[in-house]
Amino acid sequence: MKYRILVLTIIFSFCCVLANAQNHVIDDSKNLRYLFIITGDTGTFESGKLTLNGAPIVTFYDMAKQRSVGHFLVDTFVEMWEKDSSTYNSNPPSGTLSVLDEKGPGNAVIAVSSPVSTLNSITFDARVLEGELPASFNASSFFLKLNVTEKLQTQN
Repeated sequence: MKYRILVLTIIFSFCCVLANAQNHVIDDSKNLRYLFIITGDTGTFESGKLTLNGAPIVTFYDMAKQRSVGHFLVDTFVEMWEKDSSTYNSNPPSGTLSVLDEKGPGNAVIAVSSPVSTLNSITFDARVLEGELPASFNASSFFLKLNVTEKLQTQN
């Protein structure tokens, strides 16, 4: 009899553990993480403003299991940012800016907020967290990871 009670207790305990485990499943559909790459022909960093010129396209990489890649216009990137602006602007995300200037290649980690776009450029409020950023530079690539609220689609 004691053996049956012990077996039933173990089975009951196991079922309780399984029931609790199902409540802690992470829903990745609400936590979409992307790597964005914004390239520019030239750029400037002055008075806390980072501008990348010649940057009409933003490439994105879905960091989820699907690992999809796409692209859209810089205006679409700014619209996407504005949907979650309270999150991004209250806790500015940081990324790595790789630049090429007259001294050669360089990298800086920068926190960005409040992007504004024109047809061929994007400007962020920016703060250098690590490294040095020249006042003007030639070719550049900005790598930025963001959580977004909606799955992104490439533009044709």
